[in-house]
Amino acid sequence: MLVMAFCAHKNRFRANQRSGFTLIELIVVVLLLACIGSIIYFFANQVMMRKKCKRNLRAIYTALELYEIDRGTLPRLALFPDDPKQDNDSIVVALKPYGGSGDIYVCPALPAYHRALGLTYIWNVNLNGRKLQSPDKPTWMLVEMSALSSSVPKPHLGRYNVLYTDGRVVKAKEPPPGLRDL
Repeated sequence: MLVMAFCAHKNRFRANQRSGFTLIELIVVVLLLACIGSIIYFFANQVMMRKKCKRNLRAIYTALELYEIDRGTLPRLALFPDDPKQDNDSIVVALKPYGGSGDIYVCPALPAYHRALGLTYIWNVNLNGRKLQSPDKPTWMLVEMSALSSSVPKPHLGRYNVLYTDGRVVKAKEPPPGLRDL
């Protein structure tokens, strides 16, 4: 009799229970999905910015090719001009007649205060007045300005985009050789 009463009580208890998730379980699942979504968004955004930076560098290379066809050599530019939007030794000013305009001189992965300068790439001054396609091995032409300091984070998930004289844009872990000696 006691056993039957216990079984009846157990069955009533089960009838009152609902199947499904508790509020805590739902909150955990939602938070987990939100974290996964934000991680996916972050990495997708980083990939998009890296690709845009590569397109920018390729557009600059095309403008440099046109400049060389017109004038015979590469322009004489500053490593980084005082006023990138107006100085004559700025790549922004030098390439304006050759289709180099807009935001192609700005890496989208760099902070806003760098992008506001209108130029976020460093020019290899060793190329001033030289030919684009020299018989030497390809040399770096442009790299993000953050490569000048080891204390500044690399803009593309721990990498730099580097434009070479053969038109390639390479993803590099370290700044180009000789950059910090300029």
